[in-house]
Amino acid sequence: MRPGRPSFTAQIVAAARAVYTEAPAPLAVVHDPLAAGLLAEPLRTVARALVALPGGPSVVHRIGSRVSWGLAATVPLRTAAIDEALRREAAAGVAQLVLLGAGLDARAWRLPELRDTVVFEVDHPSTQAHKRASVAREATLARHVRYVPVDFERDSLARALRDAGLDTTAPSVWVWEGVTMYLPHEAIAHTIGAVAELAAPGSLLLTTYLPLAHGTPFSRRLGAGLALAIGERLRGAIAPATLATLLAERGFVVERDEDARDWSARYWPESERARVGVWERLAVARRAPPPGPGGAGAGPREPASRPA
Repeated sequence: MRPGRPSFTAQIVAAARAVYTEAPAPLAVVHDPLAAGLLAEPLRTVARALVALPGGPSVVHRIGSRVSWGLAATVPLRTAAIDEALRREAAAGVAQLVLLGAGLDARAWRLPELRDTVVFEVDHPSTQAHKRASVAREATLARHVRYVPVDFERDSLARALRDAGLDTTAPSVWVWEGVTMYLPHEAIAHTIGAVAELAAPGSLLLTTYLPLAHGTPFSRRLGAGLALAIGERLRGAIAPATLATLLAERGFVVERDEDARDWSARYWPESERARVGVWERLAVARRAPPPGPGGAGAGPREPASRPA
């Protein structure tokens, strides 16, 4: 990662959101008009050229899904699943959102449901510097955006968020999207511990992760090779049961754990589901009350993000 520039994977994800924003229904499950503008050159020009072509987004969808073994098609679906949970939490009155490894996420600028929410953008200083320059003239839809520069492997997340003004006595939503697979298990466990330290009972953690048995042996080797080639080695694959145990040990109860098959069944017609690859999963976990009087005896809050 070069100083002042976002990571390459963050740009690829933003480019995918830009393409699917301009895609025809029913593919357009995400609306992110800022996505292309957040890219660094030359990817910004390429993305804008592709979406401007007649039928360009549909062509990119078909070709990208095929050459990536369905990985490209998971990006808009993953975004839609997380957005859905955020809307439900905002409607329930949760007014703090923490984006861990925010990348080029533009939720604070594109989700009107966050109008009463303070958004804490936590990320590596290099990616964050580029993003701040890119959105400097954009009006945020959130109540406030606070930037929190953190290197997950070196800095104290808890200290940085407290210094930024996070209210640890009020419920919050935490989104950890597309990050854990690049971290060693020790960093994953440490970060979940820091979230548990800061998240009040009733808070929600949404974390995507790479399961140990994702894809085929060939696709796993290919994915690992591509990640290594761009300097972002895959290190954090974890079994769903292991992640659930890790979360439980830190006071979280997993409400659901989904993959792209679940997302595509929810958002896309059956004709498009064959293009989706099973790569990342999304774990949705609620911070339980502490044990003892007024804690476990009081019972957990009814989950606001439970599907209807």
